[in-house]
Amino acid sequence: MKRYMKLALSLREDPFFRTMSDGLVERIEEFVFHREFEPRQIVYFPDDACDYGYWVREGRVRVTRVSGDGRELTLRHLMPGDVFGEECLVNRAKHEAYAEAMAPSILCLLRADDLRRLAREEPELSFKLAQRLCNRAAEVEQVLAETVFRSVRSRVAAGLMRLHRSAPSDPEGMLHVTHQELANLVGSTRETTTVVLHALKDEGIVKIANRRVRLLDPARLEHIAGERP
Repeated sequence: MKRYMKLALSLREDPFFRTMSDGLVERIEEFVFHREFEPRQIVYFPDDACDYGYWVREGRVRVTRVSGDGRELTLRHLMPGDVFGEECLVNRAKHEAYAEAMAPSILCLLRADDLRRLAREEPELSFKLAQRLCNRAAEVEQVLAETVFRSVRSRVAAGLMRLHRSAPSDPEGMLHVTHQELANLVGSTRETTTVVLHALKDEGIVKIANRRVRLLDPARLEHIAGERP
């Protein structure tokens, strides 16, 4: 059985909840708690039961699937305000994916039974969950279209721009992502992704550091993201 240490944190400071009405926040606070995760710490494994819904308060989390032959697919990177583990809303038995903290992170946790009950009883919460899930579905469709219709160069540029838009503001445009993580996000190999990144570096569009990519010219990168092969 999982045991989580509760942190004395106000739910009002969580990005997902901070715009909700006071009455709803007070009610949800009766059921939620926060937990800290270290980098590379697993939040849940594929065979773990879907017993919690999660929100990212601080840090970064990735959700991945691994095939039987060891190939890895990154489904999404989650930033502050993002929700995951929402499959518990439909009574799925297991997650079928990994969730892993990629940086020092604080997550908000809500038991599945409580989340389902609150979603039924509180329209404000269910509407906000629906908004987030619709946005995610649209992003998945966009990534699928890019995989079919765009070159690897265009997909890498699009992946970097998505991370840039969703990541916490960094005045230097620095993204904390490895070549392998980026390759997993855009459906490419590490070797091909590295070749593309070095070409973008030679063009003065990005700068590559240790496990980081700095965007020097987001406008040009956005243009490349929209190019057809």
